[in-house]
Amino acid sequence: RDLVSAMSASMLSVVAAVSIANGATSFLLRGPVGETSERYASYTIDSSYNRGFVHIDFGNANLLAAASSLAPSTLRFGGGGNDYLQYAPFSPCTPHNDSDTFVCLNTTHWTSLFTLAVKADAQFIFGLSFDMVAACNAQEKYTWSSAPAVAMIKYLISQKQDVWGYELGNEVNNRLKKCNLQPAQQAAAFALLKKELSTLYPDAQSRPKILGPDVGYLDPEYWLGSFLGNYSDLHAVTYHVYSWLNRKNYFSPMPIDNALTDGESWYPGMVHSLAPAAEVWAGEDGPIGGGEDGTCGGLFPNGSSTNNSVCGTFATAPWYANNLGQRALLGFKTYLRQDLLGGRYGLLGISHDSEMLGTFDPVRISADFWVNFMWKRIMGTTVFNVTATDGPLDPSLRAFAHCGTPPSPHAPRLSGTKTPAGLVLININTTEPKSVPVNVGAPFMSWTLSAADGVFGETSLLNGKPLPGTLSDGRAIEGIPVAGVPGNDHDHLTLPPFTVTFVATECPSTKE
Repeated sequence: RDLVSAMSASMLSVVAAVSIANGATSFLLRGPVGETSERYASYTIDSSYNRGFVHIDFGNANLLAAASSLAPSTLRFGGGGNDYLQYAPFSPCTPHNDSDTFVCLNTTHWTSLFTLAVKADAQFIFGLSFDMVAACNAQEKYTWSSAPAVAMIKYLISQKQDVWGYELGNEVNNRLKKCNLQPAQQAAAFALLKKELSTLYPDAQSRPKILGPDVGYLDPEYWLGSFLGNYSDLHAVTYHVYSWLNRKNYFSPMPIDNALTDGESWYPGMVHSLAPAAEVWAGEDGPIGGGEDGTCGGLFPNGSSTNNSVCGTFATAPWYANNLGQRALLGFKTYLRQDLLGGRYGLLGISHDSEMLGTFDPVRISADFWVNFMWKRIMGTTVFNVTATDGPLDPSLRAFAHCGTPPSPHAPRLSGTKTPAGLVLININTTEPKSVPVNVGAPFMSWTLSAADGVFGETSLLNGKPLPGTLSDGRAIEGIPVAGVPGNDHDHLTLPPFTVTFVATECPSTKE
């Protein structure tokens, strides 16, 4: 299946990249078809009270070690809670009064969070508050006041805390009906923010970027189209998409392939048409919404388990790897995963339903963390399209290919390799392995990520060897913990059931 068939006619071709044994179907690499950021696989931190933000010690050495293991990244500080933030530099507040509609961002907690990002090589995006309480009270008459944001930004400047970019409002469109808000109101707020930033940061070269509008699920096409019709001077346009994975459908082509259906028929094209200078970003994506309690539908109202949540288990890993691959192929520059920690869908697990982290607590490492970790060490930024040459592609298989040096400084180096290439091969079949002869014209190394204790377990294997399930020594994981399996051109790879395999090799030469 050619995901970007409209583009391929004008592209260079690379032939005989991978062959699939069953059905004698061969893959072709066509491209390059796009380029991602080196920080493509990134993450968010949500300040929502029900994600445990106020109970997380961002100075925790194990958290820093885990975040550093995913460098380089972008950290988006944003989410529903950011629209209820009270900035202490604007109005002194105390965390003891925090609730779902009030979160105090005192200078100590803020500095701890920002320091985490700096030390972990994560460029920082600050999601400014749209003040949802005031907005819903005033409804269609609401006009955003920039005073709190300006006070906070002046504080950042005084502390020499350099923020890479700003957003304004999180999923404001989801209040379209409840609060009678309109896209023009958010667009006017962005225009005011741009004016304020021009004053606060006179040097245009060092001025932080503006990104948004972080559209959610409710009438997103209408909202984004109207917003961009009123304001389009953005570094990147952001849209939030969650899949609907659970224990009954985690292996199904849908929702695994939700990147191809949830807005992608209109979203990239709308951005290119109405904001041609802006990048297309996945502004907040996850396997399933966390819900008001952060458990991804894991609890009934009485607190008993639904036994249906897959968050934090291996069951989401093939979806995540596939989602990264598909969105890169569709032209996305950056992918922000919800989230690094806080709520059960985090790349890291913490105490009390993933809503609390003490100063010395360990962090749990999910299978999705390892997907991000391996992506940074295997996949470059130049995107190729993978197509089937004869007959339909096995519906259980997904294949993605990138060329170029992987972004992590700890990426493996293959002897004699001029231009590295990375492949991600995903087998979503839960019972049948797939045999894949790898015809790349060069030696390769492979690593297969699989479940250690069943797909609903929390620990993972790499090439059959256990990966760390927790990080407790404060030391970043730099190199890949397990040796790759070497292979030569035309050797066969076996893709075990429901696994993700990363392959490092040489990028084939392009030709007309």
